This record gives sequence, C-alpha cells and structure tokens, in this order.
Amino acid sequence: MKTRLLSLSVRWVACLIAFGTFAQSRVPAAPALEQLTPEQGQAFLAGFRQSRLTGDLCLRFEIVHKPRQGESAPAVQGTLWAASRDDAQLLRGEIKDAQGKPALAFLTVKSAKLSRVWISRQGAPAQELDGKQPLIPLADGLLLSPFDLQLPFTHWPATAYLGTEKRRRPVHVFDALNQVGAEPAKVNFAVDHVYGVLVQAVCFDAKETKTRTTQVEEFAKVDDQWMLAACSVRDEKTRDADLLRITEAALGERFLPAIFEPATLTAPATQPANFKKL
Repeated sequence: MKTRLLSLSVRWVACLIAFGTFAQSRVPAAPALEQLTPEQGQAFLAGFRQSRLTGDLCLRFEIVHKPRQGESAPAVQGTLWAASRDDAQLLRGEIKDAQGKPALAFLTVKSAKLSRVWISRQGAPAQELDGKQPLIPLADGLLLSPFDLQLPFTHWPATAYLGTEKRRRPVHVFDALNQVGAEPAKVNFAVDHVYGVLVQAVCFDAKETKTRTTQVEEFAKVDDQWMLAACSVRDEKTRDADLLRITEAALGERFLPAIFEPATLTAPATQPANFKKL
C-alpha cells in the first residue's frame, strides 16, 4: 500500500531514511501555521533531534538516475541497516554494481556530539571521510551520497528557526550553517509540524546558490507501520535527479553491534529473513 505525501491523511509512524527521521516523533506540539517564538523553535528542534527508532530496521532499495535529457540509467541495488544506540543514530549501507557484486559499503554515525562517515570500496579496508568529502556518490553516475542519507545538518550547532509554512503539509523551517569553508555551506530544511519528521532539505553553496534538493516523495505501510517508500535528490544546476525507492523492509530486528563497526565493511553483513515487500 503506497501513498503520495500530498494525499497522506492517516497517522503514520515516521520511519524516514537517515537523519533521525526513522523515529516516532516526540517533539512538542504547536498550533498549525502559527509562528513559533525562537524559544519554541529551539524546543521543537531539540525534540526532533532526540527522536529515536522504536526498533532496528533493514531496508532493500534501488536508486535510479534520471538525467534531465535522455534515458534513465539501470537501477542500482542496495541494502540499508538503521539503528539507534544511546544518543547516536547509526546507518550501514551496501551498494551492488551492475553485475550484482559488492561495490561500496559505508557506515555513518550521527549524534549531538559528532558526525562521522566511513567508506569501503570493493572490499578494501574502510577509510573515514573528512569534512571536505561530504558528497561522494554511492556509485558511478549517481548523485546520492552518504551525506544525503545521514543528513548531518540536522545536528549542526548553528541552526536557526526561520518560520512555519504550509507546503504540502504544515512544516517548521530551519537554516543550518556548516563550518566555514565546508560544503554545502548551508542547508534549509523543513520538518513536518505534526509528526516531527524531515520532508525536504535544500543545500546552498557559499554564494547562496541552491545546489541540491532532497524531497520525500512517497510513503508505504508495512504491517501497522508507515515508513518512507521513495525520496529524490536533484542537482539544481544540471536538473538531473536520483530516485531512491524502498522495495522491501524488515522491521523489529535487533542487530549485532558488529554490523555498525567500520572494520566489518569489507564483507557483506548478514541480512534478516523477515523482509516484506512494500
């Protein structure tokens, strides 16, 4: 069962990719479309940052690159493991090449104190990325990067509430500033007013030029839980885009700690047996 975000009319438990967006909202409520005070905006943001997964998740997905002109590229297949441990949000991703062989694996850790990313290519020892390499594509020909799944900007210290708007749904809008000299220089992101989940993020460079947009596109229901079914990332210069679509989900797991250890990225992780198609 799938639905467009525009027509979503039932209560869903938010399980969005990355960035604190898998968790059920615990953010303070506020009247729809009424502007928050700076103090209320910070309280809402704090609640959003503190939201946690109700259980570990494993998702199988495909990414299709859609150039502005020409045919779409063949789908790239992958698997994503997600968990919350203490105050940290953990992601492990594995991407296959066109022949179905392991091509790239990555691990991200995000909390209020730190944001770290490790990558392993074709089984090589994992290397930690520095802040100057945030947008390395998951595969040749793609736009989507670990940054787009981890969304570290939701925890950047220099984040300010801008206002409350009605887009597809009422949202609270924030500006997050990166460290000086790092890219993207700023991210403007919108969090759903009712459910406290991120629904859009727009990146800007140091010249205030829009560079890429991440947008939630669809949701689906697995058992009794609503979760992300599709999201897109668009390059604002070329207008090319990637569409990530979840194809299967395994819920209610508790993963072994080793799955989220960088040293284990050299080999594929064990996958759950209880996948259900979206």
